[in-house]
Amino acid sequence: MNERGVSFLEIIVVVAILMIVGAFVTPSITDWRGKRALESDYAALLSNIDFLKTRVRTINGTGLLICNSPTNLTYQISSFPQSSTSAVTASFSSNIVENPLSKDPNFNILSGSSSMVSTICSAGRGIFTTNGLAGVEGSGSAIDIEINRNGDRATYGAYRVLVNQTTGFVQKFKWQQSTGLWIEQD
Repeated sequence: MNERGVSFLEIIVVVAILMIVGAFVTPSITDWRGKRALESDYAALLSNIDFLKTRVRTINGTGLLICNSPTNLTYQISSFPQSSTSAVTASFSSNIVENPLSKDPNFNILSGSSSMVSTICSAGRGIFTTNGLAGVEGSGSAIDIEINRNGDRATYGAYRVLVNQTTGFVQKFKWQQSTGLWIEQD
């Protein structure tokens, strides 16, 4: 018999080989995407902190970094100059010049795939003043934000941003999995 084509057994073998290869490739692609999303959120956080500091000084006002949930971070800027980080005054609200939530109620600095462990999420809002001060509203302590992926530092790593309350200097750290320590970045 002179038959052409492929037998059912040959198709099953090819499908089985593809499934085995796919089982090895899929986790590495998922890890890669998770790490890239985390890096993207870290870069977005840093750029928004720089934007807030610059914009507040430009308009001689006050900026707030607001944590709505561990996966949602936004900001507001007021033209009302504030000289301390003790508490946002009533004049702040009546002088808001930038509020991304007013244009888009779902605005979020983060992509939503990363989560934060943050002093501003547990203790209040981060305040940036025109004289360069930065701190957590009420306590005046440094703004300390850790970004990770569902609390899993081992698989995806983590990043940490610490904003000095006196100078507004931003320190950047990356979690080093081999030592279990935060390593300062340039």
